Amino acid sequence: MSRHENPSIPAGFGARARSLRAGGKVRAIASLGIVLGLGAIGTLAAWSDSATATSGVFSTGSIDLQLNGNQGNPGAYAFATLTKTGMMPGDSVAATLPVQNTGTTPFNYTMVANATSSALAPQLKVLVSTGTSNGTTCTGGTVIAPDVPLVSGGAANLIPTARPLAVGGSETLCFKVTLDPNAPVSVQNQTVNTSFNFNATTA
Repeated sequence: MSRHENPSIPAGFGARARSLRAGGKVRAIASLGIVLGLGAIGTLAAWSDSATATSGVFSTGSIDLQLNGNQGNPGAYAFATLTKTGMMPGDSVAATLPVQNTGTTPFNYTMVANATSSALAPQLKVLVSTGTSNGTTCTGGTVIAPDVPLVSGGAANLIPTARPLAVGGSETLCFKVTLDPNAPVSVQNQTVNTSFNFNATTA
């Protein structure tokens, strides 16, 4: 059969049309690639910033209660001036003790007297004041504990209301221990050991 050709269509037109259609797909894909490329460039061009703040230094203070320049902890301070042997009813002994704040913060302090188990303990009355001592009694100042009896095997609360002490401050306490004038004969030749325990807390 003879090949029919349309004389109105120029020779080679079909081949060019097919080539243009193929080329159109290539251009479309290439154009799509350009759009995606622009989007990626827009993301990379975003700007950002950051900032940091640093605080000042944090530190702790200290509470340091001393007795006459001695820590009294863990080893007890020897309050050797407050002692008396051979006491008779009505006898007394007195001595002073400085309480000092050598820490970095104000504090409030309390104090109790602990006594060993002894029948003599409740016959001994303790007075605490801010006065001065002549070795036998306390004079002047303010009375803090007015003749409080010791407790056999227990604690007598001598400073129940906390007393304030500023940083670098010092308060001298006067202690007077008196054997009750009406002490019974049964406490003859008895002994008792006493410790005064101070406790400081932040003001």
